[in-house]
Amino acid sequence: MYIHRTSDNRRGDDDQWVLKKRYSELEAFRRLLFKRIEDWEYTVRREFARKTAVDRRKTFAVISNAMRRAISPSFPKKHIRSDKPAVIKERVVRLPNFVRRLLGVYTDLAVYKTNSQLQADGFATSWAQLCKIFSELETFLEIPQPQKDAEVQRQSAVLALRDFNDSISTVEEDANEQACSICLNEDPVADEARPVVALPCGHHFHEDCVIDWFSTSPTCPLCRRSSHL
Repeated sequence: MYIHRTSDNRRGDDDQWVLKKRYSELEAFRRLLFKRIEDWEYTVRREFARKTAVDRRKTFAVISNAMRRAISPSFPKKHIRSDKPAVIKERVVRLPNFVRRLLGVYTDLAVYKTNSQLQADGFATSWAQLCKIFSELETFLEIPQPQKDAEVQRQSAVLALRDFNDSISTVEEDANEQACSICLNEDPVADEARPVVALPCGHHFHEDCVIDWFSTSPTCPLCRRSSHL
């Protein structure tokens, strides 16, 4: 069985991103990814055991959860008779979903790799393992060059973000403009649970909201100015 995945053509390109994989290839990569994640988590625990300084457990937990989303129990099981209608129907639905999750992990890791905490002293081994996972995902998914270029721009946009409290906005704002215009939550600056960041243009948003936005376009949601360095 083959999975055909067509790329996102939001940029108006005519190029088609088609991924062809057999069930056996997808199942084998799922097992490999699961092992890679477990090895990375084990290394992180060992590295933390030797650390007495800053606790970065939350950052690593977020990355672990993001990667494990691809290892879903909904992955179709092996069958001796793979030509049965019920088996085919199940795979037609669940295998493309698995590929989408893999692509989501790839996109997330492209951003998480910009986090300097992951590259800090004492975490060199887990950092190398994370880069290997990213590289293997990129190879398995056969990521085309336009998508790689888009990820570079997205990473650059994330690196350009600044903490809102440390930034001086270049845009005149009134009380009605203090809400995150992406999720429209009132007064996000007072919401300590959700960090607020400022773009180079001065507009500010919830950090998680604007990073999700960058998946669509590395520009400011309000003024559309380029946000990457």
